[in-house]
Amino acid sequence: MKRFLLCLIGILLVIIEGSITNYIDIFGVSFSLVLIYCTIISLYFDDLEAGIIGAIIGITKDITLGGIFGINALVLFSICYGISSLRNKIYKESYVTIATLVIITSIFDSMVNITATTLVYNSYGILTMVLKGIFIIPIINSILSLIIYGVFKQNILKLKEE
Repeated sequence: MKRFLLCLIGILLVIIEGSITNYIDIFGVSFSLVLIYCTIISLYFDDLEAGIIGAIIGITKDITLGGIFGINALVLFSICYGISSLRNKIYKESYVTIATLVIITSIFDSMVNITATTLVYNSYGILTMVLKGIFIIPIINSILSLIIYGVFKQNILKLKEE
């Protein structure tokens, strides 16, 4: 039941991201609530559970928001599976850990999307995409993750107990 609710929350965040946060421009980019959510919840589940939740949320994001089909599912599955496999080796309750993981996952997400976009759409603004994808998006996502983690820390730590 808990995993089903976490999938529903992720799908709700996809809807919010597609309808609200994609229209909030900060330095020409928008932040990713889904990426932050998947990064944080994968710290508290085993590899396969987190990977499946990430894949379901990613497929939903691919279907609803468009783009290259399968990229978001692959990226979110990889992020959730990778972080959950490291969950016993890192200190989860630290703000620095959360911010660092979000920076790393944001850079990974940006690089995969930049590569796919460049290959499929023959995009020529690669320098702008790299600047935004490697510097601006990770910083914005990590700042937002610190705020979200600070506000929901007690609820997130309940995931650890169950």
